[in-house]
Amino acid sequence: MRLLNTLWGGVVVIALVTGLVVGGAALLSTKANSTEQGSIPKQEHIEMLYPTVLVRVGSGSGSGTVIYSKLDQDEKYESFILTNWHVIQGSVILKNEWNSEKKERIDTETRRPVNIDLWEYNNYSTSVGTIGRTANIVAYDKGRDLALLQIEDTERQMPYIANLYPEGVDEGPWIFQTVYAVGAGMGKPPFPTTGLLSGYSRDQDGRDLYLASAPIIFGNSGGSLYVYSSRDKFELIGVPSMVSAYGWGNVITHMAWSRPISEIRVFLRENKYGFVLGDEREVEEEENKSETQDEE
Repeated sequence: MRLLNTLWGGVVVIALVTGLVVGGAALLSTKANSTEQGSIPKQEHIEMLYPTVLVRVGSGSGSGTVIYSKLDQDEKYESFILTNWHVIQGSVILKNEWNSEKKERIDTETRRPVNIDLWEYNNYSTSVGTIGRTANIVAYDKGRDLALLQIEDTERQMPYIANLYPEGVDEGPWIFQTVYAVGAGMGKPPFPTTGLLSGYSRDQDGRDLYLASAPIIFGNSGGSLYVYSSRDKFELIGVPSMVSAYGWGNVITHMAWSRPISEIRVFLRENKYGFVLGDEREVEEEENKSETQDEE
């Protein structure tokens, strides 16, 4: 883990990525736990638990969420996973090397593939093993602590995809809404915790943050924070990134900070992945394939 910044009068926030330790919306709507009603909480499993994956990088791990998986114009599946920058930063190698052609030192970047584990279940809740996938880092933003991974498999659609909180439908989410944090904490099968959306704040660079009382722990970084909306869906409103701490790293797990959906939208659009949000896909300008025609 690493210290990120200081918030709320000396309370430190700590990133939650495992190391060697591992092994709702338009209205203030809430949803009663369906287990209390004597029925299986199918929707909770399908819309929150199943889109959550484990992201493995070297000897550490974090969480991720499948946010898109559709056919492209070539009839190949494009599948993307949202996570934190600090979860995958170990797979981005930056070097300053001598370039013989340019006769100067230049910065080079190498992005190593990362491993993704998807869980399979019996009886909705009992994990019975994992399916492995390889993913490439296609975009990241250190300041926002966000990263986007693309699954190499283009022949199979990802089975479960999270719903993103839609843009422009209301001014939510709001404090006091029930939230659900889902992640593969400690490298274990994904599990949910619940709490309230408790506050809004900003990081040291002025970027928005959500504070939630749903506890998170090491390895939850890169997972998802959800609300149940008036659209009768569980919708992703943030990516859990860090927790508060006091003294010498005493973690306050129920003071969890997430990168909000507004920052996620900016991140995706700045990196030309706005189509994940439903924007029209940007068409890259064609490079000139030939020199200007010779004058007659």
